[in-house]
Amino acid sequence: MAQSEDNLRRDEAGRDRREEMALYLGVVGRLDLGRGAIGFAHGQLKWAHKQSHSTRYDPTLQWTTKEAFVSFQLSAEQRVTVGRMRFSDLHRWVVDASVDGVHFAHRTPDKITELAAFAATGEDDGRYLMAHHGRVKGKLRYGAMALLEDVDQDRRLRVSGYAVGQMSKRFSYELNVAAMLSDRNGGGLAMDLRTTQKFGNSRLNPQLMLGFAAGTAGFRQSGVHSNKTYNGGQTQVHRYGYVFQPDLSNLAVGSVAVGLRPSKKFSLDLGVHVYGQLRKSVTGPIARVSGAMTVDSRFVGTEVRLVGAWRPSKRSNGDFGVWRGKPGRAFVDRSDGTRISIRLTTTF
Repeated sequence: MAQSEDNLRRDEAGRDRREEMALYLGVVGRLDLGRGAIGFAHGQLKWAHKQSHSTRYDPTLQWTTKEAFVSFQLSAEQRVTVGRMRFSDLHRWVVDASVDGVHFAHRTPDKITELAAFAATGEDDGRYLMAHHGRVKGKLRYGAMALLEDVDQDRRLRVSGYAVGQMSKRFSYELNVAAMLSDRNGGGLAMDLRTTQKFGNSRLNPQLMLGFAAGTAGFRQSGVHSNKTYNGGQTQVHRYGYVFQPDLSNLAVGSVAVGLRPSKKFSLDLGVHVYGQLRKSVTGPIARVSGAMTVDSRFVGTEVRLVGAWRPSKRSNGDFGVWRGKPGRAFVDRSDGTRISIRLTTTF
């Protein structure tokens, strides 16, 4: 993987720059322990070389355990899992990061009930209790989740609901809503709505994605989320842009993306994000771009992205992305920021 970022910190005297070259070696193993019990592990060794506009860093070698769990079958419909895991079957807007804990699931063809207690991994030191119930009715998937959080000495109760529907062969939607109560901030509300419309019978299979998301000033996302999703293409995209990459706190995000899907092996998306604060604030949004605010405007900025992916075979793939962000009048420094990424992967 090769990645370059330019001018993400507004308050420096010049344009900051960061470049990274990385090689990843992933190891995956699955073990049948008998009587319905399985063990699974997924680890990754990363060699990275970084440099910025002012510093050249020594190469680093780092091991990350992404998953390492044992899962026990209690019945044909029930399982208990212990260890490091990802809730890949849950709705990704709320919880999709690696966590350490215990998870119980009761699954049938048309519904699922889950209970879990876990701690976040990495830089986040949060602890969580989760309850989730979801149903499937025809082409509609919907459900609700409660998440009790203890993060940074702040206790939060989060209640969220979702609905994912396929209205026709060409039109689908995804809706998320959430309410949060917090000891520190009082709480807040958030929502995220995305629709996808496919067009015509062209070999390019064009589609249009429209999205709108907003969170009030007191709202905080869970801390065990990534805001990544699939837009019907071959690679993940960030819901709210890669240069800015914000959380939904005192922020509204409008998104438009035009995609081409000429085959199951190739996809291309051109998208635009527009950002605005719900209330003018001296504090900037929670995001990768930082800088002093003017408090004269709520217009945070825009971002344009072009992402593509190619899967020539089941064992190899490549993807790329180019993103350019333009801060709005809410920032004192309104110079552009960019990010470029290329990644090649092979499995053996």
